[in-house]
Amino acid sequence: MDVELPLEARALLDAVVAIGSDLDLRGVLSRIVETACELTGAEYGVLGIVDEQGRFTELVPNATGAEAFRHIKQMPQGHGLLGLVPRERRTIRVDHVEDHPAHSHSMPGKHPPIDSFLGAPVLVRDEAFGHLYLGNKRGGATFTTTDQALVEALAQAAAVMIDNARTYEQVEWRRRWLATSAEIGNDPTRPARVHEVLDELVESLRELCSARVVAAVWQENQLMEVRAASGEHDLVTAMVDDLGDELRGVAETGTPRRIPVSPGVATIVVPVPTRLAGTGVIVVEHARETPSLRGVMLELAAVSGVQLGLILDREQALRDRAQLLVAKDRDRIARDLHDLVIQRLFATGMQLQGGRGLDVLELRSRVDGAIGDLDIAIKELRAAIFELGAGPVKPLLEEVRSLLSEYAVVLGFQPVLRISGQVDRALTSEANTHALTTLREALSNVARHAEARSVVVEMSATSAWFRLRVIDDGVGFDPHTAPSGHGSSNLRSRAAELGGHLQVTSAPGAGTTLEWVIPAIG
Repeated sequence: MDVELPLEARALLDAVVAIGSDLDLRGVLSRIVETACELTGAEYGVLGIVDEQGRFTELVPNATGAEAFRHIKQMPQGHGLLGLVPRERRTIRVDHVEDHPAHSHSMPGKHPPIDSFLGAPVLVRDEAFGHLYLGNKRGGATFTTTDQALVEALAQAAAVMIDNARTYEQVEWRRRWLATSAEIGNDPTRPARVHEVLDELVESLRELCSARVVAAVWQENQLMEVRAASGEHDLVTAMVDDLGDELRGVAETGTPRRIPVSPGVATIVVPVPTRLAGTGVIVVEHARETPSLRGVMLELAAVSGVQLGLILDREQALRDRAQLLVAKDRDRIARDLHDLVIQRLFATGMQLQGGRGLDVLELRSRVDGAIGDLDIAIKELRAAIFELGAGPVKPLLEEVRSLLSEYAVVLGFQPVLRISGQVDRALTSEANTHALTTLREALSNVARHAEARSVVVEMSATSAWFRLRVIDDGVGFDPHTAPSGHGSSNLRSRAAELGGHLQVTSAPGAGTTLEWVIPAIG
């Protein structure tokens, strides 16, 4: 039997079906506002989304409202009738706004005039997701009790749809994160791959979170070392300076932290737990949070930190294993020297000592035998010396960290270190010495002349080039009028001898950047 529904009920059902056909959260919100305006005949409509403190983070207007509100470049502060709806958590219907005691006359100058008003909270699981505001019923009429009932029913149905859309957004975001993680985690065991993993991780997190800057930062004593970063260079440096205490706190406690910045924006800091690879954190600065992703971003960023920690621990374990094999090989060589060479020399000495009372012919024969034994001992010694080489050489990064710690006392602050690529494997030992000398000279120039408050040291390596950059925020100088110092001439000569070049960029009041580039060993 066909049931004839009232016109309003049929319109509401049609609207609910139409809204429910969209799983995209932004699409659902837009449909809710447009539908509310159509059902009630409202000229203006807007859904104000709020954060956990009840502050407005985003406005979703209808088409007419979007055009009118386009020039209002500020969020509502929750005064007047707009604030009355969330405070009382109920529908508010007003025939003439100016006559209501809660009306505020502090609307922005370009706000369209509003006479009739209808506002209702949108509650998702008894939590305020946002508030639906309608203004100016067409034809100069006022909103009716039927309009109010329709909007309340729409708000309740919309809450269910918003909850579904939020769940879908979370699932979709998790899916994208899992896909990215699987791609990043593809064969991270090769040493060269680990640095690629760092770069890929910070880049993908920045894209997923719509963040301004993402960086992997390590703490070596007091040195803050940026091992990978995605974002503008100046922003990365400022972020490390501004969040230094928070980064150290998360690294020491191992507890992820979310730092609210503004409505809908937060900075996320998560630890990178390791047993072998030092203390580090991942910073996602100024991430764009929707209400759906407020907790999910922190959770999955923390999982990324754990994933990165496992990769770094495995890499460090492989390095430690290689060093252990070298140590075992050296022990074997030492044992062979003792058991073979030393014993042979001792036996030869005993033979010569026992020949004192022999006649000339017997003595000559014994000496000839001793000479043969000494030749064999010399060959064994040469073989051992060849295997031992020149002894263990400190990696370039270890030397650089020591140098920066040394100059922190001279400069009065700790420089920031940024590395990219296989820096430790990029140069020969001779080129390493040149790089360290260049860095020392550059830091000395900063200490003597720059009056800087911060210094960033960047080292990057590709298959073709090794690049050292020293950037300060000091007084700078005019390269065209400043005399060429003996130190910079030496640095330029060192680079030229190795097939590279030196470039110094500066301007008065704009700091100085020294860039020293030489070929890598491939």
